[in-house]
Amino acid sequence: MTELVSAVTKVTSGFLEINSISIDNWGFKLFYKWSTSLLVFCSVLVTARQFFGNPIQCDAGANFKIYSSDDDDDYTARGGIEQSVLESYCWMYSTFKIPREYKGACSAGDQDTSLDTIVYNSYYQWVPLYLVFLAVAFYLPRCVWLVLEGGLMKFFGKGTTTRFIEDQDEKKEKLVSFFCKNIHNKYNIYFCGFIACEILNFFIVVFQFYLTNRFLHYRYIDYGLRVWYYYLLPPEEQQMPGVINPMCYSFPRIAKCNYWRWGSGGQQENINAICILALNIINDKVFLVLWWWFASISVIAFIRLIYRGIQCRFACLRYQLINMRMNRYFKKSKKIEKIEQFIMTCKLGDWFVLYQLSKNLNRPFFMDFLTDLSVKYTDENLCKDEDPTDTGDNLMSMLLKPSYTTQDSTKEGGKGDDDD
Repeated sequence: MTELVSAVTKVTSGFLEINSISIDNWGFKLFYKWSTSLLVFCSVLVTARQFFGNPIQCDAGANFKIYSSDDDDDYTARGGIEQSVLESYCWMYSTFKIPREYKGACSAGDQDTSLDTIVYNSYYQWVPLYLVFLAVAFYLPRCVWLVLEGGLMKFFGKGTTTRFIEDQDEKKEKLVSFFCKNIHNKYNIYFCGFIACEILNFFIVVFQFYLTNRFLHYRYIDYGLRVWYYYLLPPEEQQMPGVINPMCYSFPRIAKCNYWRWGSGGQQENINAICILALNIINDKVFLVLWWWFASISVIAFIRLIYRGIQCRFACLRYQLINMRMNRYFKKSKKIEKIEQFIMTCKLGDWFVLYQLSKNLNRPFFMDFLTDLSVKYTDENLCKDEDPTDTGDNLMSMLLKPSYTTQDSTKEGGKGDDDD
């Protein structure tokens, strides 16, 4: 038990990134962390029969098998059908077509009578697997970014994230030298890769609306809004003829089933049953929560893409973003003009790496690192002494090069892979 708890704790800590290096931002985490966790939880929830009972229960009237006995130990079956067999069949082949005369909540009055073809409810069996599929899809951009990022933040953060840093000056010099040699003016593709993953997040959340709408027979695209408007109505208006409960329309709780079997005389006989889709009491609420969640993060993702475009256009905004994190140290610095000049004139890739480092490194150490880097850039031209034909990594080389986490960070000058 101790080993199991330890393993679960380790996996959870790794997934939730507790006390670990951050390589993205809160908007990115909404997709691969919170959305994935929510989808997995919902998938487990809709399979929890011990809490919500059987997913379907059917009533076939007098056609059920009746057991009689003259004593307590001898039971004899008389006619009818097995309820478990009927319910298994109806779980696969029940339909929305309920007689209009049938009275009851979430029944005929709430169904779509315009359908000419029979629509079966069997896709509800796929709900848990479908939710797991969505969870994997939302985690995909994270996997892509892990490959593109290559452990760069972990490489910089080795021994520099704690409150007390050993050999601070030596580590600072190594990292400054590594930045000038391997990062400066060469990591625009790094920043572009991150933006591409953010765009992928946005397209995945938009695509899942389309896919889920197809999965639920075109009854989901505006599901959350229709439920919202329905429950804004007074109770008496909700009961009026022609007013359909969207939750019952998208997730019918009562279905009709025609069960065919061979009778004792060798002829087929039909048994008609009304079934309660008990699991839809959970499904309608699960997909309602998911609808609002996905609608919210799609708006957030769209706004962040616009914000990212503005960020790329205005250097002053990029400077202020680092200033917001380091304001207390910037106010005390005597080299603030050189720091501002460096941040305002450096490439987008350089700025993005620095901004990510400001979130991970010990702040006083990062301030010293940034000051030395800015002074060497503006005064000593150390970072300018480079091959003008070297434009840095392209996408393919970034995907194929070794991870920074596999390199020896104690090499002279903090050098990375030789290809740089």
